[in-house]
Amino acid sequence: MVEAELVLRSGTSRVTLREALRILAQEGLLDLSPHRGASVRPLSDQELRELFGVRAAIEAFAAGAAARRRDPVVMERLQALAGRMRKAVVKGDMAGYGRLAAEFHEALVAAGDNAILAGMYAQIRARLRRYQAAMSRVPKLPQTSIAEHDAILAAIAKGDAAAAMALSNAHLDSLVGQFAAPPKTEITEGRTTA
Repeated sequence: MVEAELVLRSGTSRVTLREALRILAQEGLLDLSPHRGASVRPLSDQELRELFGVRAAIEAFAAGAAARRRDPVVMERLQALAGRMRKAVVKGDMAGYGRLAAEFHEALVAAGDNAILAGMYAQIRARLRRYQAAMSRVPKLPQTSIAEHDAILAAIAKGDAAAAMALSNAHLDSLVGQFAAPPKTEITEGRTTA
């Protein structure tokens, strides 16, 4: 990213732009290099696994708490979001599906009724969205995710905290498994390795 171009395009001062870039770097979205400027941090398998490991811990705890609470208002909201996701997939609206899936997971965390947990999730939300947007384009992933969401909701509705937690973990493991890049092929001394 060229700072001078960004200043012109955004109509902000260099000081304001630099502060914005610093904040985005703190959130893990940009890399800042002296004399080279800012660049968008690429997606990586390692970050995916680490980020989704944290996400799984948060969401599994929230799903278990939601199952213990069995709040009908919370269930109605989660089920409505699941229904809207199904409709978006039928229409072929993958961007809409992606937004709704992110909203579903945020609502699931909120259903845990734990402000500290919700705050931790908010801290990683921007980084999560980068991966969620990329994942919504993986073939068959939306249909698989919808079925997994339905299973999580069924466990919450039954009040089965252990199943809700296990299904939440399995769902996120499935996402990582479906998204993770295939092994890279390298050519070493005339031989191809995977």
